[in-house]
Amino acid sequence: MKNIGHKKINIIVTGAANGVGQSILKSLNLSNLRLNVIPADINEKNPVKHRYFKFVVFPKVEKNNSLKKIIKIITQNEAQILFVGSEYEIEFFAKNKEYIEKKTNCIIAVCPIETIKISNDKFRTSLYFKKFKIPGPKTFKCENIKDAVKKSKILSFPIYIKPSSGTSSKNTFYCKNVNELKSYFKVVKNPIIQEFIGKGKKTINNNEYTCSFFVCRNGKKIGPFIAKRNLKFGTSWEIEIIKSNKIKKLMQNICENLNVIGSINVQFKEKGSKIYPIEINSRFSGTTSIRANFGFNEPEMFINNYFLKKDIEKIKIRYGKVYRYIEEVFVNNKSKKSYINKWF
Repeated sequence: MKNIGHKKINIIVTGAANGVGQSILKSLNLSNLRLNVIPADINEKNPVKHRYFKFVVFPKVEKNNSLKKIIKIITQNEAQILFVGSEYEIEFFAKNKEYIEKKTNCIIAVCPIETIKISNDKFRTSLYFKKFKIPGPKTFKCENIKDAVKKSKILSFPIYIKPSSGTSSKNTFYCKNVNELKSYFKVVKNPIIQEFIGKGKKTINNNEYTCSFFVCRNGKKIGPFIAKRNLKFGTSWEIEIIKSNKIKKLMQNICENLNVIGSINVQFKEKGSKIYPIEINSRFSGTTSIRANFGFNEPEMFINNYFLKKDIEKIKIRYGKVYRYIEEVFVNNKSKKSYINKWF
């Protein structure tokens, strides 16, 4: 745990109960800056609460009066920077960024709403790729089952059906035929169908790459940080840090026409000798802490560049592999002290 000091930079990290929020927290723990980090979440019952001196409960952003309550929390904690760790809160903070900053003098680390709308909607992302002649998977929006079946004929099975907006791979289904498409259509809200990039079902969770830039106040791009990954439950599970001029060039083309504040990462998939961008995340991600461990600490860069107004020099990225595992936090009922079982 970090000790609280009077001259430290006060930071709130929302979404502390999920992977993105925890990834931001882990990255801040790696920083040499003097920080007072306060995790926040809509759910009080989560492990992060037991790892910090202070924890705050945030209102659900979709509830009435949430903006007023959030401003009050920021003001009471004298927060100077707020990192958004919940994907569900991104659009809310993007819409209200200027108003909150004016009321609290706290910097909200989020991209402009126009950029968020492109990256949060897979169909809009596909239109963005098409507009700037970036080769992405063929994607169609579907009004009903009949429309989905009709448009699936333009693609060749297997295909994906997925919600146009959503997190990780939730409600994303691999369809081998029309009957499976009809079945899955019933459970997918605001569905799109998309060309499958790969060589069969075995490539669903591998042959995937994630690439990140950090964009400074003056538009300078730091990076890229490129990793090849295998997924489990929509989350990066095995990761290898690599170099790729092909992905770097694609990433530069994608980011050229996007207004980005801080972190942006793009997911790519490989098909034969070609690599295609699949989705854009104009935010921090679940692999933020992994990048930080290899020398590419985006939350720290944000503090240095956007808050302390320091220029970011070229970052030295280290190379290696990462394997994830599940960890528990144990809390003693009597002392209320917490600990992690160190079994290795």
